[in-house]
Amino acid sequence: MKKLLYILPVALLLFACGQGEPAADTTSEDVETVDTGVDTTVTQPVEDIEVEETTVPTSVTARHILICYDGCAVEGPFNRTQDEALALIEDIEGRIQSGELDFTQAAVDYSDCPSSADGGMLGEFGRGAMVPAFEEAAFSLPVGGMSGVVETQFGYHLIYREN
Repeated sequence: MKKLLYILPVALLLFACGQGEPAADTTSEDVETVDTGVDTTVTQPVEDIEVEETTVPTSVTARHILICYDGCAVEGPFNRTQDEALALIEDIEGRIQSGELDFTQAAVDYSDCPSSADGGMLGEFGRGAMVPAFEEAAFSLPVGGMSGVVETQFGYHLIYREN
């Protein structure tokens, strides 16, 4: 099917340019050949040309750091306000970006999620497994990339995509 999608426009272009019809006899002496400097030689059949496809992952593996606050959807006494939680996650983000702090160690030291014991590892998950804001951030990251601060009903997250 992909080959047809590449061949069809070429065939339509050739036909539109008169290449799909038999050529008129141009052997008379009053025809002049002009070199346009454009090489029209095809060196590889169209069906042999590989096209790089951009695939959307169906699952990712990620780590995260979660900073909760009083009133978020996570049960527990968090002795910080929403503003304090935001300031803390932004500080952690800056320290990771500067190289002062390793993401995995920051998860162990600061994350309010039970995954902190494993460096924030959430494992592999597919679409629909996480809340929308978290999922969108995780799936949009390049492998080895870290998100900015992501807010969900559970608190503030930093997400690191493993693969």
